[in-house]
Amino acid sequence: MVVCYFFILLPEKARNNIKTYQYRLKQQFPHCHLPSFPVFRQFLFFGEIICDNFAVWQRKIHYKDLIIDDADNLYGDVDQGGRGQILVCSHFGNIEICRALVDSGQHKNFHLNVLVHSKNAEAFNKALVEAGADALPLIQVEDLDAQKMLELSQRLERGEWIAIAADRVPIRGDKTQSVNFLGHSAEFPQGAWLLASILKAPLNTIFCLKEKKGQYRMKLRRFLCANQRTRQKHDKKNIKQVMQQYANLLAKRMCRKSFTLV
Repeated sequence: MVVCYFFILLPEKARNNIKTYQYRLKQQFPHCHLPSFPVFRQFLFFGEIICDNFAVWQRKIHYKDLIIDDADNLYGDVDQGGRGQILVCSHFGNIEICRALVDSGQHKNFHLNVLVHSKNAEAFNKALVEAGADALPLIQVEDLDAQKMLELSQRLERGEWIAIAADRVPIRGDKTQSVNFLGHSAEFPQGAWLLASILKAPLNTIFCLKEKKGQYRMKLRRFLCANQRTRQKHDKKNIKQVMQQYANLLAKRMCRKSFTLV
């Protein structure tokens, strides 16, 4: 808490960004409740996320500690084997909790590959493994050339799954699309949606949100099946429509859990 108090006093830009986010959230969803000292509460929650990350890395949070919310039975697809699918994640909530899932042994057919846009992410993952965390296979995708696409397709054919973030623009490149988010125009990356179109893979969403009692709820939902993608012409208009659907879903999740954005 002391560290969070220090951060709220000094970085003016961060405070203003949080204020803007909370203001837009309230404007878009008037019924969304923000408690007292909302900016400080946002910093405090970010601190809790960091502590929880360390707990996951040190294997203090396990699969049995999670609430698995799988109403669409995605795990049924995992357990049956077959071709892999794509998990679309975001920086809303705490996606690091997935490390408790990967090495749980509950689903022996589940092999997850994480697509990253920065070599720094690979170095960070290596440092975590050296510190005792479970390893997550990372695939560098700054440049998705034909060889890389072939590799991803082969992984899917082997039944492996792919996770990719859909809410942060890439460090390099211009593959972004402007969509309406919380009542304002915002740039979202096209990567996940282009990838699904090319690989003809189903798209699913995953959110890891903290409950009041301190447990994490891992919410898995089907988003778009492969047939829906292959029936469409993969032009910018269709991609934007799907991205807008995701932006709308993300905004609704934020309304329900307004302090889980990191």
